[in-house]
Amino acid sequence: MKTNFKLSVARYPAALLLLLSACSSPNNANTQRGAAGGAAAGALIGGIIGHQSGETGAGAALGAVAGAAAGGAYGHSKDKQADSTTRDSYGYTRNDYYNLLTAQERDVLKARAGGRTDVDTIAYLTDDERANLRRRAAGQNEIGR
Repeated sequence: MKTNFKLSVARYPAALLLLLSACSSPNNANTQRGAAGGAAAGALIGGIIGHQSGETGAGAALGAVAGAAAGGAYGHSKDKQADSTTRDSYGYTRNDYYNLLTAQERDVLKARAGGRTDVDTIAYLTDDERANLRRRAAGQNEIGR
């Protein structure tokens, strides 16, 4: 069995690289757990399936890669969800700030992000801009306005 695994790692160096790489940010805890759990489950299932065709090691390696990718993607979605519901010291979430922005202000943040759509544009708000948005929210919530 060890020989098969060694051969499969030699055949699939990208698989080894993916298995050994990890997210280093503490904000990605679910991503890390998902990738690790997915890799373990994928290796087990892949090993069982690969054993049926005489390629236990290759099946385990490929299963681990697929499991890590699937588990990491699931964990990443959980991390993104947690980020959007976490409140700052003023009681506002990222979604709260986003909903307070006008369409023009959203365009400005997209421009700051270099037009990238895969980043959180709220991260590009300055502290002063966040304070202005909180004042805007307070003004909208006053009775009689």
